Amino acid sequence: MDKINKKNSLRKIKLSRCYRLFLFFIVISVEGAMNISSGLMSSATKEIKKSLNMNDAKFGMFGTLNGIGRVIGSTLFGMYNLTVSRKWIQTVCVGFHAVFLLFFKLTNNGNILIFMRGLTGLTQMPPSIYCCVWIDQFGLQSYKTQQITAVQLFQTTGKCIGFYLNMYFGLDNWKAGFLVESIYLFFCAFCILISSEDYFSITLHPEVHERETSCTTYKEQPLHHVKKETFFSDLKVLVCDHLYMISMACRCILHGLNTCLHFWLADFIRNVIQEKSQLKITLLYSLICFMGPIGGIIINTLLKPVIGGYQTSKASWPLVFLQSIASLFAIRIGFMKSTVSVSIVTILYLSFNSSALPIVQGILISCVDPEYAATGFALASMLTQSLFSGATPFLYGVINDKYRDQYPWLAMVSVMSLQFVAVPFLILLAILRNRRFKDEESRRETNRGEELIDEDEKEKEEDKKEEKKGNEDGTKV
Repeated sequence: MDKINKKNSLRKIKLSRCYRLFLFFIVISVEGAMNISSGLMSSATKEIKKSLNMNDAKFGMFGTLNGIGRVIGSTLFGMYNLTVSRKWIQTVCVGFHAVFLLFFKLTNNGNILIFMRGLTGLTQMPPSIYCCVWIDQFGLQSYKTQQITAVQLFQTTGKCIGFYLNMYFGLDNWKAGFLVESIYLFFCAFCILISSEDYFSITLHPEVHERETSCTTYKEQPLHHVKKETFFSDLKVLVCDHLYMISMACRCILHGLNTCLHFWLADFIRNVIQEKSQLKITLLYSLICFMGPIGGIIINTLLKPVIGGYQTSKASWPLVFLQSIASLFAIRIGFMKSTVSVSIVTILYLSFNSSALPIVQGILISCVDPEYAATGFALASMLTQSLFSGATPFLYGVINDKYRDQYPWLAMVSVMSLQFVAVPFLILLAILRNRRFKDEESRRETNRGEELIDEDEKEKEEDKKEEKKGNEDGTKV
């Protein structure tokens, strides 16, 4: 009886489509704004070292501490996202991120700023991880793949804005960009703070078969594991899920190698292609950063009538096709001979990569129970940061140091050819994922048949009761 009452007490609520679109912009722009500082530091390296009296080794500590902070932030979010309000996690992380950025304007103490850079890495990861999880839960049902694709566009846009802010204020006034970034993040934190908790709820999920209108019905689904399970037992559940592990490995490869490409692309154009114009390199890099994700959005929009979204079984094999094409263009980058050709091939690579990566991330989030989604994505982000995003730029540098004179293209070709490693994983993912869809469909058919049998039996029992009642009435007469 208690179970029935509990089931009936689960609430349904209408959430505004317009306000969800507004929050989508806030959540995704936070992801973009938090990348502005990367562009600020990359474009003013010489001026920052001079004003803070740093050598190359000490300047490199900005990246080291930021990476350590990201790993810690991913771990903490994975541990506490089910027990602490996600709205308050977002508000606190975005707000404190803005506070830590203000130190770059207030002090010239290099040690303090390096420590602040580590703290910004820590506070960046919870909003960054939750961005795709929020889209999967509260995004527009018919456009979730495109919305996740837009995350990459905003990430690269943030880095480009950092370059342009330094161009606007002047490289010697590089601190002004950190102030602009901080002010906007305070605004985003305020918008999240005044929003209803329902728009960040852990338990509210949309009605699957409801048509998207001005308001969408969200139904509460109780959590089953929060009190009796620990973070490490959640990890055990995730590790035992084959679809999750395969999609996580693919996400590490696709996302991690992009980090290496963005880190070394300008150097490749400058030293291998022999492009001398810094303005041309900056403009082409900006074009590549914008056009790659836009191309991914266009491809996913064109494929939508055929494969639907990442939630469907039809997305499995097209994903293999998209990644295979992306891998071919990835290798071709290293063999290009001119600035224009390398730009075109890189845009084509990023277009197909930006089409495949959101589908992989969507599968990663949706292949597990909703209560494990954020923890699973946190684990994937942590491994991506600590393994591929951290190791591949170093691997590129090692290969380049050893073979740059004889084979200047070898480092780019060697690292980007790792994109092909994801293809057999994606083939295995397609096979296992389609098998799971068939098993779930068979289970639904079985349950449907059992329900029909139960209804027939109930009808027969009611008929017997009516017949028995009729006989008793006849006997009394």
